[in-house]
Amino acid sequence: MSNIILTTPDELRAIVSEAISGAFPKPVSNPSQIDTITLNDTLELLKEHGYPTSKAKLYKLTSTGNIPCKTYGNKLVFSRKEILLWADNQTKPKHDSGRITMTLARSARRKRLKL
Repeated sequence: MSNIILTTPDELRAIVSEAISGAFPKPVSNPSQIDTITLNDTLELLKEHGYPTSKAKLYKLTSTGNIPCKTYGNKLVFSRKEILLWADNQTKPKHDSGRITMTLARSARRKRLKL
């Protein structure tokens, strides 16, 4: 019986809490934590985040495989996280700073060669 472990009450609470939380899945208490959404919810989500899209456009994107989606029976379902990531990846800066820098560098070289 030499396996006696000394611990503080706080350490014991942390150990027990960790063991219990690992044994039971955490319940989803907030509907916004649910990741799977329907087509209409996807349209609303995109609109709320500044990416307004029509239902026809969304159907076209799903049929061509250009947007992440899955089917459940005959229904389309989307992942909230994947849709927001996809929408963010569809945007591009209004001004490409790399291209502007290259244009300025070429212009400067041309002017220097003329002198």
